[in-house]
Amino acid sequence: MTARNGMGTVVVPLQELLEAMSDGVLITDENGRCTYSNPALDDMVGGKACDPALTDDAPGWISLPHQNEYRRFITRSLNGRIPRRPQSVSWNLMSLSGDNIATTTKIIPMHNGTGPSAALLWIFSPAPGEVRMIQDPRRRELEDAMRRISDELGRVGMAGAGATPEPVPTHPDLDLLSRRERDVVTQLLQGHRVVSIAELLEVSEHTVRNHLKSIFRKLGVHSQAELVDRLHSASVAS
Repeated sequence: MTARNGMGTVVVPLQELLEAMSDGVLITDENGRCTYSNPALDDMVGGKACDPALTDDAPGWISLPHQNEYRRFITRSLNGRIPRRPQSVSWNLMSLSGDNIATTTKIIPMHNGTGPSAALLWIFSPAPGEVRMIQDPRRRELEDAMRRISDELGRVGMAGAGATPEPVPTHPDLDLLSRRERDVVTQLLQGHRVVSIAELLEVSEHTVRNHLKSIFRKLGVHSQAELVDRLHSASVAS
């Protein structure tokens, strides 16, 4: 079940949880456009944080030194280069009244299985010492539960509604490859290249290139293009 709030579609139970949080939450879609902000974030910045909606501009309530960082995260996601693990940064927010709010910001990618780009879930937690209004014990429990959920989603990768797993290539010669080499081949067939494969698999670019050299040698090919053509041809033939 989903609910439309005029700025995108959010799964109802998740939306209810996000709206009960005291941490600020922003969601940007696969195109980098703002689609949702929760009441806590609106309160932090003193206005509708996702206004105007459906823009890929850096929000004006992120302090100037960090707006370029925000754009870099958006650009990396659009290019399929956002790591699947959550990223944590220390950013300052600037309310409409001019108040400076120090936060610890977590960026969690939400891949939907249809392409390399991802919607991003941004969680803005006020830094220690910032005023936080959590008086209801049940709300404190919810806050703790949401943080655990956030950590787990980041650990396993959060998929959007209707997500499908990444296709695993099939070819008899792939039995010659190690599990990690097959991971590289899978990402290559998804359209990724060395830089983004390294980030997705959390290894160095040098390691990815070494895997590719080993794959080329085992399968008797000489380039990424030749490898992809060979596997696609085998898939069509089968």
